[in-house]
Amino acid sequence: MDKFRWITGMLLISAALWGCGESGTVKETEAGGTGAELEVLKDGSIIETMTETFEKEYYDETNLRDILLAEVTEFNESFPEGDVTVDQFENVDGKLTVSVKYPSADVYSAYNTDPYNNKKLFCGTIAQAQDAGYSFDISMTDAKGEKNIGKDDILGMGSSMVLISESPMLVKVSGKILYVGENVEALGKGKADLKADENGEALGRYYIIYK
Repeated sequence: MDKFRWITGMLLISAALWGCGESGTVKETEAGGTGAELEVLKDGSIIETMTETFEKEYYDETNLRDILLAEVTEFNESFPEGDVTVDQFENVDGKLTVSVKYPSADVYSAYNTDPYNNKKLFCGTIAQAQDAGYSFDISMTDAKGEKNIGKDDILGMGSSMVLISESPMLVKVSGKILYVGENVEALGKGKADLKADENGEALGRYYIIYK
């Protein structure tokens, strides 16, 4: 079960309900429709944060928090490299912010990926990604959108960092973004938008090279 996604998914369903007006349109959220932001810290740990409007008529804040804390505890007890923590679960003026920290991209992937959901994430050097079986037979564009590079150029930067995601979201890395892959928009200050399709689904595999 995709635990954090279950919590955020419940909140986003309610957000859609709250965002529907007489016209029937739904309020837009950040990060390719997910409302979540993922940050990669210098030590390789991952923080995923979602801030969304929260109204008591739809969900009970205490119940959601208890469910999330229980699921984190269960995961940590069953996964050797666990150590997932809930850093923030706060409701301020009707805005609920949920922040979960993972010690690595591998733990993030294990926590958030199952047969029904795929939020697999890789973060390491290009050489490590290649050793892990990731393909770089792709085209990437520099952050300014002025220069394209291919496989040979990418593999020549083996010591540079790469983030590879299977799901759309807003991401922030701990360095300067050099190149982005297809359906990724560099936003400046280490941020990028991994775009989703009209249904909020992934548009393939997302790549970001940074240093």
